[in-house]
Amino acid sequence: MIRLYELCASEPDLVFSPYCWRVRLALAHKRLSFEGLSIGFMDKEKIAFADSQLVPVLSDGDTVVKESLDILEYLDRAYPQAPLGLDSEAGRARVRFISELVLRHITPVIFKPSLMAIYEAQPESAKGYFRESREKRFGCTLEQLQASASASEAHKALGALESQLKKMPYLDGSQPGATDFVVVAHLIFSWIFGFQYWKDDSAVGQWFTRVLAAYEEVAGPVKRRIHPAAAQYSPV
Repeated sequence: MIRLYELCASEPDLVFSPYCWRVRLALAHKRLSFEGLSIGFMDKEKIAFADSQLVPVLSDGDTVVKESLDILEYLDRAYPQAPLGLDSEAGRARVRFISELVLRHITPVIFKPSLMAIYEAQPESAKGYFRESREKRFGCTLEQLQASASASEAHKALGALESQLKKMPYLDGSQPGATDFVVVAHLIFSWIFGFQYWKDDSAVGQWFTRVLAAYEEVAGPVKRRIHPAAAQYSPV
């Protein structure tokens, strides 16, 4: 049995971590059933067996793998059906490079308003830790961070993605692969809370819908918790 230890909020089925979503999407793509195990910010002892304080952690029989990209590479080796495109050094290097680009140029722009939504979705026992750790990291309050978010900047950050997806249905070509899952996971991260920075009929919107529909066909509907502030970040 494959077990996926993943970050969740006070509602166990509200999965918001983009790193966990990378793995969820890959598992569904390969039609691999798994047991999702909820880990909160204060539950790090539950993954101590993996010598890790971060999720996702995947256990598959006697094999334990941590870190999302390492997990994707393991899944492509162990379960070659519906390949992710990670069976070569070039493929693995490409996905890691794309991951770095997303973390540097897309995630920092689109995640700002989502942090308050994540904070409000936490159990009371985790709210203090979440606020203190994030405000220390960013040097301002969660409220100030949300106020500094710009819908136009978020739309602009998706420009290169929009341009590429006008040329092909998926980032990996005619079929989705690891590149698609690594990128779309960071959009799901904000969409879970209602923050959508793309139009449904845009190239990004149509791609997002295709990837999400394929996941839901296998794993069922995605749990969402729409934040009241999300409406002001709608696509223009």
